Amino acid sequence: MAKKNQKNEVSVTEAVQTSHRKANIAVIIIAAVTALILIAIAVMCAVRVDPLDGIKAPDSKKSEHYELYDLGSSTPLEMTSSTQSKIRTALGNMDFSIMNAVLQGNWDYSYNFVRNSSDKKITLTADEIKDKTATEKEYMVEFVYVNSVVDGTLKKSLAQKIEVDGETVYFDRLKVLIGNTDNSVGEIYMYPYIYEYATNKVAEDGVRYEKYRITPVKVRANTTETYKALAKIVAEVKNG
Repeated sequence: MAKKNQKNEVSVTEAVQTSHRKANIAVIIIAAVTALILIAIAVMCAVRVDPLDGIKAPDSKKSEHYELYDLGSSTPLEMTSSTQSKIRTALGNMDFSIMNAVLQGNWDYSYNFVRNSSDKKITLTADEIKDKTATEKEYMVEFVYVNSVVDGTLKKSLAQKIEVDGETVYFDRLKVLIGNTDNSVGEIYMYPYIYEYATNKVAEDGVRYEKYRITPVKVRANTTETYKALAKIVAEVKNG
C-alpha cells in the first residue's frame, strides 16, 4: 500500500513539474514575442520617411532655384538667396515616422501616379500643366532646373528623374502643391514636366506641344511644419 502511495506521490510531483515547465515555456515565448514587438515598434518609430528624398534640390551654382506661390496666386513671389535657403529648409520638414503612418493606416510611402477610379493614369495637357498653380488652401513650390532639351531633343543626362510605379519620369521642372495635413500623414501632389515641351508652341510646328502629356505624382507627407514655414516666408517677402 505504501509503495502505491509513493508511486501516486511521484506521479503527482512529475505532473506538477511538467505543468511548471510548460508554464515557464509559455512565459518565455510570450516574453520573447513581446520583446520582438517592442523592438519592431522602436524601429518603426525611429525610421523616418522623407517624401522629397528622391528629389534633388536646385543648384544655385547652375542658376537653378525655387519659385514660391502664395495661396490662390498664379504669380511667383520675388525671391532672394536668403529666401531660397529658407524654402529649402522648409521643404526638409515633411518627413514622418513609419510608426505614425502605420497607425493611420498608411503603408505605401513610394511615389505613385495619380489614377482615376478605373485605375487608369490621369494625364494633363501642356496647357493644364502651365495653368497648374497654388490653390486657396495649397502653396505651390516649383523646382526650376537647367533646361534639359537641346536642339529640340531631350538630353536625359541633363534632366532630373524619379522612379514612379516602375517607370522612370524625366523632368526639368517640378511643381509641388503643399496643403496642411494637420499633424497627420497625408499626401502632396507633384507635377514633373519638361519645360520646353510644355511651353514651346512653335517647335516642331506645335506638334510636340499639342501631344505632350504628363501624369501627376502623389506621395505621403506630413506637411504641417512645412506649411507653417512657407506661410512665414510668404509673409516676410510681402512685408519686405
